[in-house]
Amino acid sequence: MNINEEKRSQWQALKGMGFKAHWDYFWDYYKIHVIVAVIVVIVTISLVKDIVMQKPYALSCTFINTASMMEPDSIRDGFADYEKIDTSKFTIAIDSSSTIDLKSPDQYSIANSERIYAMIAARDLDVIMADETIFKNYVGNEIFQDLRNYYTEEELAALGDKVYYATPEDFVKETDPETGITPTEPAEDSMAKMSETEPIPVGIILENNPHLDEIQYYPGEKAYIGIVTASQRTDVAKDFIQYILN
Repeated sequence: MNINEEKRSQWQALKGMGFKAHWDYFWDYYKIHVIVAVIVVIVTISLVKDIVMQKPYALSCTFINTASMMEPDSIRDGFADYEKIDTSKFTIAIDSSSTIDLKSPDQYSIANSERIYAMIAARDLDVIMADETIFKNYVGNEIFQDLRNYYTEEELAALGDKVYYATPEDFVKETDPETGITPTEPAEDSMAKMSETEPIPVGIILENNPHLDEIQYYPGEKAYIGIVTASQRTDVAKDFIQYILN
């Protein structure tokens, strides 16, 4: 007797035996199917809800190596008020959990670095704030935009020595000792090449900043902030920098 015939025979035997007997038979044979189906339905509903309820970004920022466990709620809320952003409709995303160690990169550092580059490639990141070492590393990889695209000469002059200018030294690439590969000459339209003519403003230096001091970010050191290449919200990114400076 095959399985189908066996089930048919047992089902015939249950006739007239009441609901409980039918339920016990059904549960014995189909409980795994039911559990799997319920899990699939729950996961599907959750995913659909997340997609439907997800609010578009008003701004996306990453703060790297903040040296603090505190959340950036005061900055997020303060900027929402400053920029008049309706947070019921838009998200101000500030990730301050990333840590990257260039000298001794572990799996966590590598994962954070890869995630940040993926966000840049997907045009999902507008602003990066970091300590000096990380910021200059990103400058060398041409991650930041030329601030002259968004600031007037007068605005940059007013900021004085708070502006970080990229120079050819920022783009020096040494021969890889493991592979022996020597970097090629930079393209004519690259930031590395343009910096040979004149320094390029790519970031703002933050020191003794009240917004950062309040949540103990970058204690005892300078923080650097810049607008990321391929940002789709550059106007808001500039306003965010201005808010941090105020």
